[in-house]
Amino acid sequence: MNIFMFLIYGFIAGIIATLIFDLFQISLSYAYNINKSKWNLIGRYFIGLIKNNKFFVDNIEEEEIIDNELLIGYLVHYAIGSIFGLFYVSINLIFYSEPSLILALIIGIITVLGGWCIIMPYTYNIGFFASKKEEQFQILAQNLIAHFIFGIGLYIGFLIQY
Repeated sequence: MNIFMFLIYGFIAGIIATLIFDLFQISLSYAYNINKSKWNLIGRYFIGLIKNNKFFVDNIEEEEIIDNELLIGYLVHYAIGSIFGLFYVSINLIFYSEPSLILALIIGIITVLGGWCIIMPYTYNIGFFASKKEEQFQILAQNLIAHFIFGIGLYIGFLIQY
């Protein structure tokens, strides 16, 4: 496989996985009134990080609203999903002859650590593993399930191209 096709496979797998992740969260929001990720806050955080070099935020919800923060948040979200798609496809091509569901699920589960150890403490200021929240277990369980779904999306995204 040439490098161009590898990049396309990884990029598309990551986009599809992220889309499935988002659709899953939207369905939970409508069906059970469970809060979905607030991508506008991610956008606000990354814009603030770039403009002000501000890595730590006291309360991102109280920070000034920034134009296009939702769009930037989604772009960051899908860019990160694409990076994980490239990671999955590269490891998959090294060790397997066809798309591996087990590898996709492992990577999906590993990706939750980004939310637990970077987004929660630094963006939302709710501590590592949401330790500052009373509903910590619920938050962690929702994140774990959503990232499991992301892993399934990685597999589907690579499988339909394979």
